[in-house]
Amino acid sequence: MVLTLSEITPIGLCIATQDLFDAKRFQANFCDNLLLRVKNSMLGPKLTMLKRELNSIITQGKFLDGHKTAIISNIDKILGMVSSRYSQSDMKTAGKVIEDGQELISKIIFSNSFEDIAALEPVFKTKITFPVYELFVSSMKKSKVQMV
Repeated sequence: MVLTLSEITPIGLCIATQDLFDAKRFQANFCDNLLLRVKNSMLGPKLTMLKRELNSIITQGKFLDGHKTAIISNIDKILGMVSSRYSQSDMKTAGKVIEDGQELISKIIFSNSFEDIAALEPVFKTKITFPVYELFVSSMKKSKVQMV
């Protein structure tokens, strides 16, 4: 049997979401990967202005709310996939991931800073990413998909 993109989506979404929890790196490295390094004359000034606002204590609140909603949306998608894909095979673990995910969403909603969100990264990793990975591996073993 072959592994498909659909099957690895929960893991990929966990990894992408975990990256969003690293708020310091998000703020510090915003668009530094390529866009600001190549000094694009059209995008560079606008992105530089956005990066300054993102890192300014005065204006970062508007970015914080958007950042929180992106994380919450991703967690909601992960919980939906866990519920639909893994509840049949491991109801206890899937139920715990869903419960922990809902609690984490609540904490994110009440976060007041990027630092508050960053402090939740270990919680996300241990209560969401690792169990989802275990559910994924277990599911693949039951499906007899060979994994490295």
